[in-house]
Amino acid sequence: MWAALTDPARLGDWLAPVESGAPGPGGRFVLRMNGDETATCTVVAWDPPHVLRLTWDYTGEPASEVALTLVGDGEGTLLRLEHARLAVDVVQYGAGWHVHLDNLDVHLAGGDVRAEGCCGDAFLAAWESLAPRYAATDHGAPSPTA
Repeated sequence: MWAALTDPARLGDWLAPVESGAPGPGGRFVLRMNGDETATCTVVAWDPPHVLRLTWDYTGEPASEVALTLVGDGEGTLLRLEHARLAVDVVQYGAGWHVHLDNLDVHLAGGDVRAEGCCGDAFLAAWESLAPRYAATDHGAPSPTA
């Protein structure tokens, strides 16, 4: 699973195409998320194969933090994803990460996802089906549209 989180070619299979750079100690890379929108990620913690922590600087948003932690679980591995310091709609991000992590599951099982960031038809359809579930669990978190 560590390679799926850190290999630029594999990131493009489940999350978004890597436009430049690569994850690594102190590394910086840019994900092409949606049209002209990118997420510029700077590695702030690199502890293979357990912890990857990044600043997440998405076009038009204040920087936030993403922490990916891998924990052994018997014969498998659990992935814990925390996206903190979000100053934007957490419902939007919750549903989006859900779709990306479903893509990761397919990728790890050997399936072909061909992620297109947040702009492919498959991503958008899955996101639209999940967003109402995430909105129903939002108990007063600030939203940029509120």
